Amino acid sequence: MRISTNMIFNSGTSGILNNQAAQLKTYNQIATGRRVVTPEDDPVAASQVLVNIQAQEVNKRYMENQGQAKDSLKLVETQLNTTVNTMQEILDKTIQAGNTTLNDANRSAIATELEERLKELVSVANSQDGNGHYLFSGYQSTVRPFNVSGTSGPYYSFDPTDLTLPANNYVSFNGDQGTRELQVDASRQMPISESGADIFMRVRDRNGNVSNQSIFDTVQNLVDTLKKPVANDPVAAAALPGEISKALDNLYASKDNAVRVRSSVGARLSELDSLGEASSDIDVQYSSIISNLRDLDYASALSDLSKQQVQLQAAQKAFTTVSSLNLFSML
Repeated sequence: MRISTNMIFNSGTSGILNNQAAQLKTYNQIATGRRVVTPEDDPVAASQVLVNIQAQEVNKRYMENQGQAKDSLKLVETQLNTTVNTMQEILDKTIQAGNTTLNDANRSAIATELEERLKELVSVANSQDGNGHYLFSGYQSTVRPFNVSGTSGPYYSFDPTDLTLPANNYVSFNGDQGTRELQVDASRQMPISESGADIFMRVRDRNGNVSNQSIFDTVQNLVDTLKKPVANDPVAAAALPGEISKALDNLYASKDNAVRVRSSVGARLSELDSLGEASSDIDVQYSSIISNLRDLDYASALSDLSKQQVQLQAAQKAFTTVSSLNLFSML
């Protein structure tokens, strides 16, 4: 077979260019730290990398939502702790007010203290987060949920003797009954707020029955009762123990209700801890899979680069030697 000079040059040039291309590819891999720089490098691995990256991004969004949910629920839990503590102080004062040795002035002094605790409760019920959103207003997070109505008592959410009568609340609720939620896992959408209506307005006893008084109504009615002199009013004096006993029943129910909601929030925080650990483990697994598919084995790459450099030098030398041959050099 006759080999032309063009064939020799083309073959030599092609060999050199192929070696240079292989060497450039290895250089790029070393520079990026990746075995798969473009899909052409390994189409199957590149496809699997893309699938795992997308899954990891979804998992990271769940982790971000878990962090947001935890921040929100911790704030709710803190305010519920304050609510429970304030209710306990109110209970202690109410029990003290039931002491039969107290006179009108003593009970009036207790009523003044209860007024301060009531202001604290209203303030807690109107708590806001760092963004100025109200914690207990439901979906309407920009609406102040609780406002003192300014009407005169007695106060109640409904009159059990006449259900047609409108409510007469000392504090009115302007929010809604919704609870905001976040997707914290593929199969878990978690409530991250609590309805102020369920905590402060619709107080449930241990049997699930709803009281006809909100916690605010109960305390304000008690304040009004304790401020009323009974020394010269036998009828009022006789009714006083019953009024205090009724207030105690409502206060205990209110506190138990707040404790129940707080326990629910605490359970969700514990669940978030477990979800966070699981999501972190999954994130590490995705990173490991992506690394195994895409990342470069530097030792192998450097060995390949060394061989490619030798091959390129050999190809260049062979091309130089062959291309310099002619008939005159044989004479």
